[in-house]
Amino acid sequence: MAANREEILADFQACTGIENFEECLAHLEQNQWDLQRAVVSVMGAQEPESVPDSMPEELPQAPTVQGLMPSVVQFSGVTPCTSVPRAFEPHRSRSPPPPSRVRMLEFNITYQDTNTELVVEDFRTVGTVKELLSASLNIPAEKMMIGGWGHAKPAPSDSEILSTLELPLKNRLYVLTPGVPTTSTDQANGQEPSYSEKLTRSFELIITDTDLSQEYRLRYEGCKTILNVKQGISALTNVSVRHQQWRGWPDESDSLTLAASGISFPNHNLFFCRPQNHNKTDQPTTSREGVSISDSEDDVPEMDIDDTTIFSNEYSSRKFEPLLPADIENETDGLIQFSHEFSSRYGETHPQFYMGPLEDAVREAFSGAAIERKLLAIYIHSDKSVQSNVFCSQLLCAESIVNFLTQNFVTWAWDVTAEENKERLLSTCTKLFGSVTTATVRNLNQDKFPLLLIVMRIRSNTEVFSVLQGNTGIDEMMTSLIHAVDMFTEQRQTEIEQENDRRAAEQLKQEQDAAYQASLMADRAKEQERIKQEKEDQRLKEQEEQEIREREAEQKALLQSLEQQLANEPSEDCPDPMTTLRMRVPSGDMLTRRFLADQPIRMVMVYLGTKGYHTEEYKVLTTFPKKDLTLLDSTETLKGLGLCPQETLFIEER
Repeated sequence: MAANREEILADFQACTGIENFEECLAHLEQNQWDLQRAVVSVMGAQEPESVPDSMPEELPQAPTVQGLMPSVVQFSGVTPCTSVPRAFEPHRSRSPPPPSRVRMLEFNITYQDTNTELVVEDFRTVGTVKELLSASLNIPAEKMMIGGWGHAKPAPSDSEILSTLELPLKNRLYVLTPGVPTTSTDQANGQEPSYSEKLTRSFELIITDTDLSQEYRLRYEGCKTILNVKQGISALTNVSVRHQQWRGWPDESDSLTLAASGISFPNHNLFFCRPQNHNKTDQPTTSREGVSISDSEDDVPEMDIDDTTIFSNEYSSRKFEPLLPADIENETDGLIQFSHEFSSRYGETHPQFYMGPLEDAVREAFSGAAIERKLLAIYIHSDKSVQSNVFCSQLLCAESIVNFLTQNFVTWAWDVTAEENKERLLSTCTKLFGSVTTATVRNLNQDKFPLLLIVMRIRSNTEVFSVLQGNTGIDEMMTSLIHAVDMFTEQRQTEIEQENDRRAAEQLKQEQDAAYQASLMADRAKEQERIKQEKEDQRLKEQEEQEIREREAEQKALLQSLEQQLANEPSEDCPDPMTTLRMRVPSGDMLTRRFLADQPIRMVMVYLGTKGYHTEEYKVLTTFPKKDLTLLDSTETLKGLGLCPQETLFIEER
């Protein structure tokens, strides 16, 4: 079986040009190691997309040199393969004579680090294209395999005419050259790549199985670890990693990458063998449960019979306590014992189990902000299943699985060995996930355990996304976990965007409410200020009016007092000596009045006061010499001041 797989792997790499060993292994396992199906699936997926052209364009035949010699225009990269089965050897043929009207087909053909452009008439054959490429690339035409013919499947033979392939005017093809050795740029220049460059480059490992005298040539990227190589050999030879003995590793630490391991680049020789007591061809054996175990498809993949036997014997020799007692009352206390006993059996490297009821684990995983949510992994253990110890030690406690679960999952565990615990779990699952999940777990045969349920919340619905059974391999398990995380991440990203939109809308609403409240408070403050100002204006107005009334009253009282003090104006025919005073007020009007000559100057001031010109605010000036009468003794008579028989006075504001 291992020899057949080696031949299939070599043929597959030769046909597809895929150098990455893990990628080849994945394609072959996906197609049950059917070479033809695997090649067809890969070649169909690798074919570059042609440039569509709705209307064929007819062009005159272009002049050619040496039979349509192509021109090289630019460079890119395509990785070649190393060998080719005979079934794919091309056949050369001559082109038929050209028809009267032809189409000129343009080909952009990639080979390794070169990009070649050809223009070929559509009446030529596929073999003609190979001949042109052979002349350009200095590679024999029979060594070439051309892919990318669009919908032409399988690949056309050399004798097929291009016009029968219904190709568009512009086409992108690629060339594979199985059996043609290649050298890298670094080898040609004699330079050793740096560590960072090695991480992205491919190493060819020449692994010799010294027991069977077989040689494996496998390609791994520099970022892969030594453990990845050992797991690949385990898949090819059915010899588990723990039973492999190696020579040729400078440092055999499984966690080292190939780039850091110190092996030669780009090729390195390794030697692999089995322990002396290990059978080259594993035979079926029987576990302690009496169950026949063989290397069939139904058994645990990537683990040979000795793994199961070792764990069965170990489990028989040690009497472990149950992971979960049947009579537990408090789930949290039971899970603490589960974690402690699990560590005793399988070591401290295991997923961090959530210590609490399943309902709390669901809330822990799916409550809170969308960006903080995780998937929920429910591990269901059963000591009645022969696969439990293998599953726990080889898969669940694998460092890569533990790290991935810790980073992306909330992990909850339960033991259904006791029937009471199983019914308790099924009752909880019915409430949380529905009867379908409960029926799935209930109806599974005991040999399918243990189980790992992947639970996610999609659009507020909590659903079981997938159920991984005990016969799952580590690669299949990791693939399922990654697929679940990708699905959950995509859904969570949508929820994060929706949550951000809601948060932005709420923030906008809060800002608008805050702005409205601030505006409302400002309006209220303005209104209060306006009312306050109106009250103040009203108060001032009333005060002013009161003052005016008081002044008017005072002036009225003063006027009445002055009028009482003012003597009557003498008549013109009065025999007593008198004087006539003409007084010019600030408005320009002239006041004229007669006074007795022996009356005091105060009487003139009283008269002016009755007219509104009080001495406190106005001056009373004579013409010449100019003097202010308000500053003189008010008892002096008009005659004494020389204001008789007449005088003109000027009233000015002070």
